[in-house]
Amino acid sequence: MPRERDKDWRDNLYGEIDKYNLVENLENCLQCGKCTGNCPVAAITPSYNPRFVISEILTGNTARLLESEEIWRCFWCANCYRVCPVDIHFPLLMMQLRFMALENNYGLKYVKPINKYGFRAFDKGLTFVPGERGVQKINRLRTSIGVEEWPEVSEKAIAEYRAIFEQTGAIEWMEKLEEMVEKDVNFSLERGGVTNE
Repeated sequence: MPRERDKDWRDNLYGEIDKYNLVENLENCLQCGKCTGNCPVAAITPSYNPRFVISEILTGNTARLLESEEIWRCFWCANCYRVCPVDIHFPLLMMQLRFMALENNYGLKYVKPINKYGFRAFDKGLTFVPGERGVQKINRLRTSIGVEEWPEVSEKAIAEYRAIFEQTGAIEWMEKLEEMVEKDVNFSLERGGVTNE
């Protein structure tokens, strides 16, 4: 097990993660375990434990969280939020934690593959663009059921779509992700500590 260093801990990690104030009541966590007990990921992955993630955020254990595979396992079903007696919005916390991990070059392998759909949407106005043979097949199927052929996306619609990407900073963020170099995800959250995978 790797030794933790003081530089791996931050006094205000919670504030750094929740910089948009989406989960302002994390310190109210009762550690009751309802979040973990109702989590489908925790049911099949013993090392995934929302209660432990909350504890690590409040104590400031940066390395354990950012380098862990577990923060990428939550699929935002919100079962944890639904049963939380103090209404901690854990899925929003996980979203912000993932952004922080990405800013530190962790978890890129989970996000970079999705980038191609974003770039395609920026270029074509659609995330799915079939080849010529695919369009012909789709058109035959659409015609056979009595609907119009594959619709073309207008230049105006594409320009509006691009404006949204540019004004929100999405295209800049996607380009930045492409340039980043992945850091290995080395740790696994366990009840009570970190283990090498």
